This record gives sequence, structure tokens and C-alpha cells, in this order.
Amino acid sequence: MNIDLPKGIRAFSPEESFQIEYIKERIFSVIKLWGYERIILPQIEYFEVHRRGIGKELENRTFRLIDRAEGEIITLRADFTAQIARYVSSLRKKEFPMRFYYYGNLFRYVPPKADNLWERKQIGVELIGVDELEGDAEVITIASKVLDCLGIDEYQIDINNIKIFEGIRSVLSLSEDEYKKFMEFVKHREVYYLKEFVKYKVNDKLLSDFIVNIPEIQGDINLIRSLRKNLEKYNEIDQALKELEDLFRILSNYGISGKVIFDLGEPREFFYYTGVVFEIILPDFYKPIGQGGRYDNLLSQYNGNYPATGFAFNLINLWNYLSQKKLIPEKMEKDFFIIDTTPDKEIAHKVADFLRQRGYSVARDIVERKYEDSIKYAFEKGFKNVIVIGIDRGSKDIYIYSVGGSIEKLPFEEFLKKFQ
Repeated sequence: MNIDLPKGIRAFSPEESFQIEYIKERIFSVIKLWGYERIILPQIEYFEVHRRGIGKELENRTFRLIDRAEGEIITLRADFTAQIARYVSSLRKKEFPMRFYYYGNLFRYVPPKADNLWERKQIGVELIGVDELEGDAEVITIASKVLDCLGIDEYQIDINNIKIFEGIRSVLSLSEDEYKKFMEFVKHREVYYLKEFVKYKVNDKLLSDFIVNIPEIQGDINLIRSLRKNLEKYNEIDQALKELEDLFRILSNYGISGKVIFDLGEPREFFYYTGVVFEIILPDFYKPIGQGGRYDNLLSQYNGNYPATGFAFNLINLWNYLSQKKLIPEKMEKDFFIIDTTPDKEIAHKVADFLRQRGYSVARDIVERKYEDSIKYAFEKGFKNVIVIGIDRGSKDIYIYSVGGSIEKLPFEEFLKKFQ
């Protein structure tokens, strides 16, 4: 009998699950400080509804099935942001700004090889109804504060602005097909093809050099200021660069500008991004751990048109990094493990109930074996203390074994006083 999981799916051990939950709760603790509210969304949507918000490329990676009640095609969630856009659009009463945070699984098909997973764990925030750059700065800063809380010191926030590409499109009067081709050249950093692309479209050398080299343009705020001087006569491009300059000023007020790099050659994955976008990079890790950006037109795919921005962490990538760097506990610490060698186990029941009422985590040994073996088992499973009852026949003394190797002997009544 085959008891394996499908390729692209994996289970997590109790230790791994504890670590993932630990990270999740640390992230929640930061997000809630900024006034965001938890939203729980379904894992299944109508395919025709969900596809409006996820774009063609992602649509082709969805998992679909038939609704047995109505015969409609439904899909497993492929993107949280699209779901939240649908949710907000469905509300009769809308009061802005709306601040949401979420956690859950999404499903996207990828070839099942190496560590590619179909099921991803994602945690993120969405800020709806704010079109000012203060909103973009807020979500970027939250992402930064989360990393600080998790003990990650070395990270880089790569920032870009989709409006730069829209400005180039306008200046060059590119058709829809030409613009798609241009963006593919940028995405794949194909400088040679960009040279050919602009050869007959651009007479200004400063503009031509900018477009040809855009896949390789990366630097600090001084780079953005220099580009503005060179391109100031191209208003749409200049305004997009000015947004980055203004954003940098706000991030400086938040104290995180030292983590910022501007990477103009990195367009982001989703079609719905319309402005500032960013990605979080760890210098010594091979995968991005988070990304986000502005998506001012996404809600119009459903109902209404409201500005919005947000970001999401890939929780499994983040967990892989934190566990490699030993920045999270290996396993859950538990308070007490009780071993009662007496026939009726009466004292064990009383002690366990007493400790649980006072907020301690307590497990009992209900396996017949030598108490020395049970002590070894308890410490291997992460218990900080082991209580042994009934070693001395007829005595009500309790022995407390601690992780450090110490042993304390207490009469039952004194034990109760100690942990009162």
C-alpha cells in the first residue's frame, strides 16, 4: 500500500511545526502593534471569481476541481491579495483605511522537483484605501521590524517602482505587444535585445543608456537623484523616480533607510502591481523571503476602485533560514513530566491538576517501563523538569529532576507550597 504524499506536498514533524508556529506568533506580535486585524479567508474560491485577481500566468498554475453541489469549477486559493480584494469589494459598508493581516496556505503548481512545493505557507498584511506614500512606507517598515524581532540583522530591501516602466512605455509610445516584449527583456536582463529594441525608437543618449542598462541599475538614493537629473525632461519617468526619493525620506524617518537598495531592473511577479514594489533579500540565502507592493487597480477587477498596498512573507523560506542560522528554538520546552510508580497513581493526578491550574504544561508517563528510561525520554522530548513519585515506598516525597542534572526531594505539602 502506498502511503506517500503527492510530489510537491510535505508534512512537518512536531519539532518543525513548533518552529513554524513560533515564527508565526512572533510575526503576529509585531503586526498587531501597528493596528492590523486578523482576517481568515477560505481555501476554496470559485475559479471564475478568483481568476480575475490573479492574472493569466498564475491562473495556469491553479488547482481546480468541481463543486459537487452546483457543478461549478472551484479552485484552491492561489493568492491572498486577490482574495482580500474580492472580500473588500463584497462589503456593503467600507470605512478606510482597512488594515488586515492573514496567515494560511496557498496552492500553485510548479514542477515537483528539488524543494519546490505546491503548498505554500504565507503570512502578510494588506493596507486598503491609502494612496499616499506613507502607506507604502508603513508596510515596508512593518516587514523590517518583523525581521528585527526574529533576530535577522543582515537583510536588504530591494525597492522599485512599476511607474518607471509605465513612463518608458509612454515616452516610447509602445504598443501592448511591444511593451510585453520590452518587459520580458528587462525581466531576463537581456541587455543586447534592449539595445536592439531602442535603436530606432530613442534619439536621446541619456534616455537610451538608461533603458538599455535598466536591468543592471542598482544602488542607493544617490543613484536615484542622479537619474532624476539626467531624465528630468521626461516627466512621467521623473515623477516615478521622485516617488522613490520621497519614499526614502519617509523610511529614513522610520530609521530603516540603511537597509534599502533600489533595484530598477527587477519587475515583480504579479500583473496587478501599479507603483512601489519591494523584495526582501538575505545575502547568504538563496531564496527571497518576502515581497510586496502597491496594487491600486486590483479591486476594480471586482467592484469599486480603491488604492492598496501590502506584503507577504514566504513562511517556509523564512523558517529554512532561521533554522539554518539557529535563530529559533529547536523544540518546544515543556514544564513538567510526571512519573508515578505507585499502583493507584492518585498523587500524579493531583499534582498534574494542581500544576495545570497554575498555567504549567504537564504530561504524565502512562507507559510501563523503568522510571530511569522515562526520565531519559522526558528530557529528550524537551521537558524542563521530571517529577518522580513513589520511589520511596509508603512515602509522600516527590523527586524533581531538572535539565541541568540537579535532583530535589520535597514532601508533598512542601511541593504544593513551592508551586502555589
